[in-house]
Order: sequence, then structure tokens, then C-alpha cells
Amino acid sequence: MAGETTPTTVTEMIPTIIEAALLELDDGNVIKQLVRNIDFSGQPGLVHNTPFITKLTAEADDNLANAALDSGGSDETSPSTCTVAAHGATVLLKELAKLGSVSDLAVAAGQLIGQSLVVRQEKDLAGLFASFTPNQGDANEDIVAADLYAAYKTLREGHSTFPFNLVVTPGQYWGDVGIITLLQLDATNGIQSHGVGSVGEDIARQGWTGRLLGFDVYTTTNITVTSNNASGCAFSRDAIKYVEKKGISIEVDRQIVGEVGDQITGTGYWGEAILRNKQGTEMQFNEIA
Repeated sequence: MAGETTPTTVTEMIPTIIEAALLELDDGNVIKQLVRNIDFSGQPGLVHNTPFITKLTAEADDNLANAALDSGGSDETSPSTCTVAAHGATVLLKELAKLGSVSDLAVAAGQLIGQSLVVRQEKDLAGLFASFTPNQGDANEDIVAADLYAAYKTLREGHSTFPFNLVVTPGQYWGDVGIITLLQLDATNGIQSHGVGSVGEDIARQGWTGRLLGFDVYTTTNITVTSNNASGCAFSRDAIKYVEKKGISIEVDRQIVGEVGDQITGTGYWGEAILRNKQGTEMQFNEIA
């Protein structure tokens, strides 16, 4: 069949249809919405301090001694210090690549840069979870219902304001030794709530419940997992402060010397710190058996 025309003989004439690029996804903007956000923009300095004034004790008679307002003797770390730092990502989109692409690479670059900065915010905030003094669990431990009871007790004793949040990894929630196993009918020392409209029914129908034992529950992949172990956190809004000096911005600079193309750069200036140590509890547990 020497004279037969096949796709191989006319390869150069057959168009290749390429779908618009799909962007790799990340979890983002979960933790930031649950903590104290402070606008530090337009103010001098890069260090934000929050001092604490100690509480007073009322006396049992009217022979009163003067009480001092003291910001140096608080049982919280005073002041809570947060240093703002720079964060960024940049892409050089060369002109020839842009001209030859099916998708709008400039738009894709901007989306990915913005996404990477949001993820950086979440990772920075999640990195504080292991810094709380109160801690339930430890490396290579599986969560039990009593850990959630104890975390709630710690937050109440720390005079935490509502709502109470619980942020864990997907593995700590859905893993084979995760929170979801505490809602099984045969769970030993589990959370026995299986009636109509209960948390147990939510889990059975949907595989998820947004509220458990007084905690609003969230999961994020931005918590670091080490050897099957991770530190989630039970906390109130005032446990952590996020201090923003300048929000995320994306700028485009035209390059014509050396490399011809567009330099697309995203930046953000923020810091994070524990605000009230007693209003957060590290939740350090396994993801799987």
C-alpha cells in the first residue's frame, strides 16, 4: 500500500486541539477568616504590639487599697508582638510563549500568583498551631472524644469568646482514626449522637458535619503533616492575630532588555502571632492508623 495516505504522511497538516489550561488548586483563605484581623496599613513601623492589662480583684470590705493598672504582670504574654514581613511570587512571561499559547498565560499567571500568596498566608497562620501551650494529644496518638471535651474545657477556662473553631487536616477528620470514626455506632467512648437530625445523621448522610461538640469544624491541607502526625487547633478568634500592612497586589512590568516579555509579580506584607495563648489548644493527632 505504498500510495496510501495516512495520518503519518500528513502529520504537519493535522491540527492539534489543546484545551485551555486547568490550574492546579490549593486550599486557601480558611484560617484567616477565623482569627483577629488587624489593619496596620498607613501607620509607621513594622512591629505591632498588643499589651495586656492585668485584671483587678475586688475586696470584701470598704477599706480599699489603691489598685494599679499593670500591663507587665499579665498571665498572657504581654505584649503580643507581631513583625510584618514581605511575601511574593513572580513570573517572567516571555513574549514568544504568550504569542504561541492557546490560553491567556498572563491571566493564568496572575491567578496562580494570587493563589500562592493566599496559601502562604494560610501556611503562616497554621504554623502557629503548634506554638500554643495547651495541647491535646501527642505524636502518634489517635483522637478520642475526651480530647474534644478537654479542649473545650481549656478554652472556657481561658475565658475565650465564642464561637469556638476546630481546624484540622482532612486526614485528621476523615482518616481511619479521625474524628469521623467517633460518630460510628460501634465507636468505643465515641460521641453517641445518632438520632434524627443529629450530628451522627449528618455524618451518615453527607460524610461531614460543620459543628461538633460546640466547635465550628473546618479542614485545610495547609497544615504540615509529619510522619502521619499533624497539629490542628481548637481556638477562638482572639487566639491569633493576623496583621496586614499591605494587601495582596499584582503588578505587570514590561521587560525589553535581556528578556522580552512581561514580569508579573504579586506581593503582600503581613505578619501573624499568638494573641491570647489561653484561647487556643494544639490538637496533635494521627491522620491514619
